[in-house]
Amino acid sequence: MRIWQGMEVHRSDGSAIAVTVAGEPQGAPVLLCHGLADSRLSAHWFAGAARDLGMRVIAPDRPGSGRTDHRYLPRVVDWAQEAALVLDALQIESAAVLGISGGGPFAAACAAAIPGRVRSLVLVAPLGPPEWPVSAMAVGERVALRIAGHVPAFGGWFLGRLADLARRSPQAFLRLAKSGMPAADRHAIEQPDLRDSFLACYLEAFRRGSSGVAQDLRLLTQPWGARLSSIQVPVVVHYGDADTTVPPHHAQRYAEAIPGAQLRLHPGHGHFSLLAAASEILTTAT
Repeated sequence: MRIWQGMEVHRSDGSAIAVTVAGEPQGAPVLLCHGLADSRLSAHWFAGAARDLGMRVIAPDRPGSGRTDHRYLPRVVDWAQEAALVLDALQIESAAVLGISGGGPFAAACAAAIPGRVRSLVLVAPLGPPEWPVSAMAVGERVALRIAGHVPAFGGWFLGRLADLARRSPQAFLRLAKSGMPAADRHAIEQPDLRDSFLACYLEAFRRGSSGVAQDLRLLTQPWGARLSSIQVPVVVHYGDADTTVPPHHAQRYAEAIPGAQLRLHPGHGHFSLLAAASEILTTAT
């Protein structure tokens, strides 16, 4: 049986941060930073593997997404304050930090800004800083990211309209989402468990509207306020070599920019099919 539970952590002003905890309730803690247009529900992808490995995945929604109240963040690095609040509420001194896709920058920022709270860093197909080239990215993602760099509110609004489509016609949304994916990702998304979870996570991201996703887009497309070269904890970067959602050279650049980082390529895997390696990914979160 997979184990997960929901909880709220409160900021000093009384506003709430929604958190899902999955896996072994007393297991080794792993703080999960979800992707762009995603939510805390992505912890469920790791619930079974975490249970088997005796680990506990702790996934907060970022401000304005899911059930978390909005809070203005000037830069990516400022989200580390939210991460520290979550760890404090659970009485966790330090945790491994896991960042997926657009959550990778937020995870890396935690390792740079609150190193005493971060035991290790695991990045899965992480999106790189705005100055890194995106030429190898799928056309749709590349255009959306460029537009978001100029008008993030419009980018959030547009992705929110896709959430409206997902509510009205999940099959039409999935056909559109899969249209630019490599074969490995199309096959992965067609599997019932991942398909249903993918839909649930996307819809949850827009529970409160598009402001949270718009803020993430603004943060990701301007200077982050954290230097990758300052990270001193053990780091492993996972990447599927068939991924077209995040440019392949971004994973390599992370491994080169962070001292001592290890790059683990997963042959034949894409952005979503890589989630099948949940056990292997969590094993590196030591």
